[in-house]
Amino acid sequence: MGFSLYSWQQTCIKEWLSIGSRGVVQVVTGAGKTILALYAAKALQEKLGKPVELVIIVPKTFLVTQWKASILSHQQDLGIRREDIGWVQGNHHQVHNKRVMIYVVNSARYTLSSTLHSLLTKGKTVLVIADECHHYASAENRKIFSFLDSLDAKATKRFHSFGLSATPQVHGFATHLVPALGPLFYTYGFTEAIRDGVINQVVIHNVELAMTEEQVELYGELCAKVTTTLHRLTNLVPYLKKLKGAEFFLEIQNLCTSKHESIAETARLLIALFHQRRALVNLAPQRITCTFDLIKLLDSRSKIIIFGERISQSEELYELLKRRYPKEVAHYHSELGEIERTVALKRYRSGEARILVSCKALDEGLDIPSADVGIILSSTSEQRQRIQRLGRILRRQEGKLKASLFYLCLGNTVEDANLLDEGLELVEEWYLSYTNHFIHPVYDELADDLVHALHKKGAIIPGLDALLDRGRVHSDWCEDPTILKDLAQGRDERYYTLMRSLSLLRMRNGV
Repeated sequence: MGFSLYSWQQTCIKEWLSIGSRGVVQVVTGAGKTILALYAAKALQEKLGKPVELVIIVPKTFLVTQWKASILSHQQDLGIRREDIGWVQGNHHQVHNKRVMIYVVNSARYTLSSTLHSLLTKGKTVLVIADECHHYASAENRKIFSFLDSLDAKATKRFHSFGLSATPQVHGFATHLVPALGPLFYTYGFTEAIRDGVINQVVIHNVELAMTEEQVELYGELCAKVTTTLHRLTNLVPYLKKLKGAEFFLEIQNLCTSKHESIAETARLLIALFHQRRALVNLAPQRITCTFDLIKLLDSRSKIIIFGERISQSEELYELLKRRYPKEVAHYHSELGEIERTVALKRYRSGEARILVSCKALDEGLDIPSADVGIILSSTSEQRQRIQRLGRILRRQEGKLKASLFYLCLGNTVEDANLLDEGLELVEEWYLSYTNHFIHPVYDELADDLVHALHKKGAIIPGLDALLDRGRVHSDWCEDPTILKDLAQGRDERYYTLMRSLSLLRMRNGV
C-alpha cells in the first residue's frame, strides 16, 4: 500500500495553492509538518508544470540530517534522488548547484539572500520552506529575506514560500515574517490532531510542590526587594508602567546600558533580583525528590522524557536515577560533546535507555521517539517551550494509551500553577500536590470510597496501598472500564482490576 497524506494535510496544501502558494502554517509538534511541506512542494511543481528550485531553511544543524532522511524516505514519490540534495552548514559551504538545497540559518544569513535574488532574476521558480520559521523574525536572521526588497514584479511572482512552526506568533511576526513568507493561513492544533488520531491523547498533571519554611522566608525577602527596586526604577522611567510581559522585560534589559548611571544601576539590580528569585524557584531541591518518587510509581516499562532548565540540576537528577536504574537512563544537554549526545539519543531511540534526562536542547525540532511520560522538572514562562515539550510525548504510537505530562511548579510563587495558559479541548488536566508523597484530591476521594467498600465486604487485596499509590500518578483510572478489563489480562491483573473499579466509581459519580 502506497503512502497517503492525512486529510488535514491535503486540505492545507489545497488552501496554500489557492492563495498563491505563500503563507505560514501553524502545526502541532508530531503531526507531520515536514511531510506536509515536501508534498506541498510536489503539488506546486505539478500545478506549474515546470521544475521548482526547493530551498529549505532550518535553525539548527541536526535538522539538515532529519530533512534529508525525510526526503529520502519518500524519494520515489517525490521524484528526488540522493544526488539531487545539497546543503550548507558549518564548514560545509556547498555551491548552490542542486535542485534541493538545505541551509542552516547561521551559515546562510549573509549569502542566501543574494543567491535567491540571482535565481529569481534569471527566471527560476523558487520555493522556500522555512522550518521553525519563528526563528527568522530576529534582526540577524531576517536578512535571508532581504532579496525581496529589490525584486521586480515578474521575479516576485516566481517566489513561493511555506513557513512551518508550532508557535509562529513571535515578536516581529506581522512586521517581518508575514511580508517575507505570507500570512498565517492554516492552523492545526492539539485538539484537531487528537480528535483525528494523528497524535496521541494526553492527561496533564499539574503538580504543586510545597516550599519549606526557609524557602518561604527567602522568597519573601527577594519579593520585597524586587518590589522596592521596581518602584524606584518606575519613578526614574515612568513609561515602564505601560509595558507588560516580554516587552517590559526587554526594556529593562535595554535600560541596563542607559547613559544615566542611576537608571542603569537600578535596572541591573532588578535583573539580578529577578534571576535570584527564578533560581530559587527553578532549583528547589524538592523538584528532584518529587521526580525521583514519581518515576518509582510509574510503570517500569514507561518511556520517559524529563525536561529541565538548569544543566547542574539535570546532572544531579541523572546521577540519582542512574544509581537506581543502571543502564536505563540517558543524559542529553548542550554542554555534552557531540559524540556523547549522539550516543545518548541512540540509546534512547533503540530502547536500551527508557529514561532521557534533558536540558533545553530537546525543546525544538529534534526528532525523537514518542514517550509515554513527560516530566517538566523546571520550566520558563514561555508558552512556546511548553507547547514544544507537550508535543514531544504526543507522537502517534500504536497500542499506547493516553500519554501523561507532569508539570512541576513551586506553590505560592511567581511560577504558573498551570502548564498552559488556556485549557485544550480533549486534553484532561488534573491537579496534584507533593510534600513527601503525592496527593490527588479527586482520585483520593474515590480511593477512600473504594477502600471503605472493600472493607465492608471483607475483601482483601494484597499490597492495596502500594497499588493505590501507583494509580495516584497514572491516568488509567480515567479510561473506559472495558479497556481496563482487557488490559488486566496478562499484565498486573490486581492493579488494572483496582483501576477498573475506580473508573466505574468515577463514571457513577460523574467525575
